[in-house]
Amino acid sequence: MNKQRIFILLFVLFSSILKAQEFSRVEGKVSYVSIQQVYVRFESTKNIQVKDTLEIFLQNTWKKALLVESISSKSCVTIPLTKETIPIGTPVAFQLEIHEKATPLGIAEPDRLIVAEAKLEAPKLASPKEDVPKVEVPIERKQTFDGRISVSTNGSRDIAGRDFDRIRSTFSFDINRINGGRTSFETYVIYSKRLGENQNSLTNSDDFKIYSLALSHEVGKRTIVSVGRKLSLQMANMGAIDGIQVETKLKKIGFGAFGGTRPDQNDYGFNPNLIQFGGFIAHEIENKQGPMQSSLAIAEQKNQAATDRRFAYFQHNNSLIKNLNFFYSVEVDLYQRIDSVATNQINLTSTYVSLRYKPSQRISFTTSYDNRRNVIYYETYRSYLDQLINQETRQGLRLQVNYKVSKFIYANGSGFYRYQSNKTEPTKNYVANLSFSQLPGLKAMLNLNANWMNTYYFNGTIYGVTLNKDLFNGFLSTELSYRKVDYTFVDKEQPNMLQDIISFSANMYTKKRTSLMLSYEGTFEPTVNYGRYYITLTQRFRNKK
Repeated sequence: MNKQRIFILLFVLFSSILKAQEFSRVEGKVSYVSIQQVYVRFESTKNIQVKDTLEIFLQNTWKKALLVESISSKSCVTIPLTKETIPIGTPVAFQLEIHEKATPLGIAEPDRLIVAEAKLEAPKLASPKEDVPKVEVPIERKQTFDGRISVSTNGSRDIAGRDFDRIRSTFSFDINRINGGRTSFETYVIYSKRLGENQNSLTNSDDFKIYSLALSHEVGKRTIVSVGRKLSLQMANMGAIDGIQVETKLKKIGFGAFGGTRPDQNDYGFNPNLIQFGGFIAHEIENKQGPMQSSLAIAEQKNQAATDRRFAYFQHNNSLIKNLNFFYSVEVDLYQRIDSVATNQINLTSTYVSLRYKPSQRISFTTSYDNRRNVIYYETYRSYLDQLINQETRQGLRLQVNYKVSKFIYANGSGFYRYQSNKTEPTKNYVANLSFSQLPGLKAMLNLNANWMNTYYFNGTIYGVTLNKDLFNGFLSTELSYRKVDYTFVDKEQPNMLQDIISFSANMYTKKRTSLMLSYEGTFEPTVNYGRYYITLTQRFRNKK
């Protein structure tokens, strides 16, 4: 009873009445994810501004998770505010206040040295019929930089004595066209330490990880050469590449090649024995409906001079047809060695297909099939419950429907199905969400959600409610949520999971690009209670526009 009173009191406190304002919802999706940034594509970014916060549909609920860094006419470059993995294709939404006149800042996307994104506009001609030679626009070689430093701590408090604390610091820095020249530099490093562990050289190497450290140089107008550890946008599924990369573009077709090594899968360090090399070809066109992008990459990976893997990767993204988006990726192995016998048979190892249809502004349909390999996480902030859900629902067939009930009410429903021949029962998952972008008389958003899960070894339900509220003109963003978990395990070897989960988070932003995030999640079970906390202080810095 006391827990219920506390929860009701917190709910009321963070629902204090403010002046009502009207909202409109702008929807988009994640188009690309790099180590530090998330790229989001909209039909139009007319009313979105730098420092706005975007919502994403993650783990069957809408949550504020992306901070806008820069804007172009149809896309945004954002920084994630969550530690959860954000897949490509994740739905994104922005709540637009109708009564306030948003002034577009007209800030272009970061001037990163990526050939596939470099576009120069030819000057307008006096008349389309006149045979006037085109005049090339000179490249403005202005130095720009963008960086971020963050320090965080997280841990758990458990009455069973399983307490732990961890500190984590990150540093990222990109500087483009150093001193107005052709050379650029990028880096992203982290240090993470679980307190209480014995300190030695082995743990030091495990705690310190370099995700990006590379120099890039423009050769001519269309070619870029990069040296170091860097992620290739055209071959992102391979992860970071240690070595040299060359990319060039001829009109709408891009080419590239690389050679070097891949990071060690155990500690993400440098391993000279893991040699890899390959190349890609890509094609991109665009009309008023959207872009069409296709790419094909072939690579070979070795382990101590012996061929470990030879494979090809194809990806196609098509938005040329109005209201329809199609995405397809496939990965095939071209080499196998079984019982010392090498063969070059083609073996399909990974497939992902997604189709999204939006016949009107009120409703959209999305279906996808995912048979990609499981992802290796070097660090994760998911709870045991969230890891369990992700493990059972990542690979399989999914159908999702989004419907705009009214100006301020949105409904979402999805169904998931996965069949495995070695399992007695298929996995079935059904999710329903009801979101209110503006509560009557309040400047707050409310989300109600339900999750029904049925697998071969457990089944159960999760019911939840989430309240989001911005205070002090966006200086403080708060979130309060509650989840009721009731899972039954079939084999009875593990006790049933009965949990009441209450979480709270607060994000504070200053005009000096400083932010502070505080969050706490308390889990209450019949026999044990425990909690997790997370605190992050972040400072961003960039050149003045």
